[in-house]
Amino acid sequence: MNRALITDVHYRMSLAVIRSLGRRKIPVTAVEYENIPVKSALGFYSKYTSQRKLIPCASSDRDTFISSVLELSKQAAQDSGSLPVLIPVGLGSLMAISLNRELLKPHTHFIVPPHESIETANDTGRLIKLADSIGIPCPSTTTLLENESIESLSLRISYPAVIKYREGELLKLGPEKRYRIVKSPSDFAAEFAFMHAQQPYPIVQSYVKGSGYGVSAVFDNNGEPLEIFCHRRIREYPVTGGPSCLCESIWNDRLADYAVRLLKALNWRGVAMVEFKGDLQGEICLMEINPRFWGSLSLSVAAGCDIPFAVYRAALGETAPSPSYGWNEGRYRLNIKMRFILQDLLSLRGYLKASRNKPEFLLEYIKDLLNPFICDGVIDLRDLSPSLRYLLQAFKKHIG
Repeated sequence: MNRALITDVHYRMSLAVIRSLGRRKIPVTAVEYENIPVKSALGFYSKYTSQRKLIPCASSDRDTFISSVLELSKQAAQDSGSLPVLIPVGLGSLMAISLNRELLKPHTHFIVPPHESIETANDTGRLIKLADSIGIPCPSTTTLLENESIESLSLRISYPAVIKYREGELLKLGPEKRYRIVKSPSDFAAEFAFMHAQQPYPIVQSYVKGSGYGVSAVFDNNGEPLEIFCHRRIREYPVTGGPSCLCESIWNDRLADYAVRLLKALNWRGVAMVEFKGDLQGEICLMEINPRFWGSLSLSVAAGCDIPFAVYRAALGETAPSPSYGWNEGRYRLNIKMRFILQDLLSLRGYLKASRNKPEFLLEYIKDLLNPFICDGVIDLRDLSPSLRYLLQAFKKHIG
C-alpha cells in the first residue's frame, strides 16, 4: 500500500491519523518540525510508525519545508515503487502544501483545499459574510468601523458579547484564548483594545447559548463529500469554552446540510470540521470552520466513520457515491462517547460551580466516569508509549 507521510505529529490528532492508517497495515512515516522537541512528537513513539523524520518548520521556512517534503516523497516512491500519500495535520503545513501543489503533484498524492479557501475559512469575518450570503444562520456580527472609537462600538452592541480574533490560530493561541466573553461596556473596551493591538479588527458577535456541535467532512477532488460525521460536545475544558473533553457521535440532517452547503461554497477539497452552537430543536448558528484535523478526531474513528482513512482514500482519487450525502446517516454508530480523561477530571470543579442541580450533574458525571464503554481520545493500551507521554505532557501543562 502507498506509504503515508503524516506531518505535525506532536498534535494529539496526528496520533489518531497514525493509528487509523497503521491498523490498516498502511506504512507510516511520522514527520515533525526540527524546532519541536523530539519528546513532544507523540507520533514518533507509536508502534504504528515505521519511519521518523525531522524537517524545517513550514511557518518559518516554507521553501525548505517544501524541499524536504519533496525529498521524502521521492525517497518513499523509490523505496516502494509507488507515490506516497501526504497528509498535513497542522495549519502551517496545510497552507504550504496548498500553495505549492503544482510542484508536489508529480511526486506525492494529497488532497488539500485551494489556498484562498483556507484563508476564507480561517478568517471568521470573511467566513461569516459568505455563510450569511447563502442562508446559513450566524450570530449577529460587527467590528470597529472606520473613524469609530472603541467606546462608541461598546455602546452600540448588546451584552453578553463575544470578541474573536479573526485568525486566532495564526497567533499560536489555544482555542480557549482566541476569544473573550464580555458582559459590560467597560469590560468590552479593555478586552477589545488588547485584542485589537494583537491582531487588528477582531470581530464582535452576539453570545449564542446552547450546546456545541461539529460536522466533519472529507471532500473528494470533485468537491463532493466522501464522508460526513456529526458530533455533540457534552463537556469542555476550560468550561467557559475550551476544547471538548467529553463528546458524542450524533446525526443531524440540518447541520449536515449547512456544513455541506458552506464547504461547497468554499470549493473545498479534503478534510474540515464546521462548528455550530445552539439548540437542535431551535436556533443554531455557525461558529467557525477548522480547516484541518481537530482535537476530537478519534471519536469519528471510534464510531466507525474513519475520517483519516477517508482522507487517504480521497488523496488516491476515490470519489463520493451519488446521491452526495443522504446516505451518510446509518454509516456509523450513534451515541458513542469519547473523552480526554485528565481534562474531563479537571472540568468537574467548573461544572459543579455552574450547575443549578449539583447532585444530578454529579451523578451523571460519575456514571460517565465509570462507564467502560467510553473510550479515551489518546490513551490506548494497544499503543501505550505515546499514551503515557501524552498523559505526562497534559499533566505538566494543566497541573504543573
